Amino acid sequence: MNASFDVVIVGGGVTGAAVGYGLAKRGVKTCLVDAVPTFSRASRANMGLIWCQSKALGCPQFVRWGFASSRAYGKLAAELKELSGIDTGYAPTGGIIPCLGEAELEARAQFIEKLRAETEDGTYPASVLSRKELEGMLPKVPFGPEVSGGIWSDMDGYVDPLHLMFAFRKSFVRLGGTLFAGERVSEVKPSGKGYTVVCGGRTLECGKAVLAAGLGVRKLAAQLGTDIPVFPNKSQVMLLERIPADVLPIPLLGIARTFGGTVMIGAAHENMGMDRRLTPEVLAANAQWAVRVWPELERKRILRFWTGLRVWPKDAYPIYDRIPGHENAFVFAMHSAVSLAAILEQALPDYVMGKPLPPDGAIFGLSRFAGGGSGFQGSAASSPHAEAPNK
Repeated sequence: MNASFDVVIVGGGVTGAAVGYGLAKRGVKTCLVDAVPTFSRASRANMGLIWCQSKALGCPQFVRWGFASSRAYGKLAAELKELSGIDTGYAPTGGIIPCLGEAELEARAQFIEKLRAETEDGTYPASVLSRKELEGMLPKVPFGPEVSGGIWSDMDGYVDPLHLMFAFRKSFVRLGGTLFAGERVSEVKPSGKGYTVVCGGRTLECGKAVLAAGLGVRKLAAQLGTDIPVFPNKSQVMLLERIPADVLPIPLLGIARTFGGTVMIGAAHENMGMDRRLTPEVLAANAQWAVRVWPELERKRILRFWTGLRVWPKDAYPIYDRIPGHENAFVFAMHSAVSLAAILEQALPDYVMGKPLPPDGAIFGLSRFAGGGSGFQGSAASSPHAEAPNK
């Protein structure tokens, strides 16, 4: 039951599977270990949006990082489909933030201008839509009377999160990677010049260890003497009956048509620890907002509700770093893995194998939290129905 690898990745969600796929493409002998899936898996609570716009004021590196991933997604989706046979549902549709009232539209517009001012060339791929322009882009959505317009970016889009994860994993195996699914890692410890990873009845030896186990990285990194400031952030999701593809061909932030045709609503952020219980008040608030945007949704059948726990670093920005004191042990943790998957697959495998991260990714190390620091200011997240952007 023992085996030896160049790299063992702990965690087979989107992040771990993307890194594993990238390493397998480079011919690195890699093992991916993933625990039994739970309903709290972050990919299950993800709206499936490749969302780059209206994020990270004050951190232009993250802005560029996200747009770089968006530009690389088409090639990645084609590769994965060819290798795995799985259609990830990738659709470069663009995306719209709907606004309720003129004040919200103006606040969003001012936010875009601030983001534009931080770019090197004074351009930013987003624009303000009037109500009439919004209706022209989505003529089959009868918007509510409060909808004043929206913010549009052609850099956003959609991908099915679970199909993406499974495509990464199947492609990884077809490229020669070893996948141990349904096995929880209990121990990661230094061993000689590398590491020993214990999972179930297996003992895996490796030269390099990668912790990409979402909320589990904190417990595992503690075994290597490091605290990773990652916390659970609860999402509650509502699924409505199917609609035709031409009704909502462009996703709205907070309301999206899934790959299977159902309508998904939900983007609440709750800091509730590991509590995965449904909260009727939050679900009701999400539903009320959605009906204000699109009143017809009130007449749609509700299929089900569920919750999931996002992986939320202390400042909401990604963590890519070596574990202090361990040259060959790495930690990768982020809530935005679906949007960033295409750039993760390109950059993180090279980093594991000894190359530096690109400058826009290199700033997301653990040093920003040293001495109890709170990390970067602002937020890497985009709120769909706050009074002001990134509230």
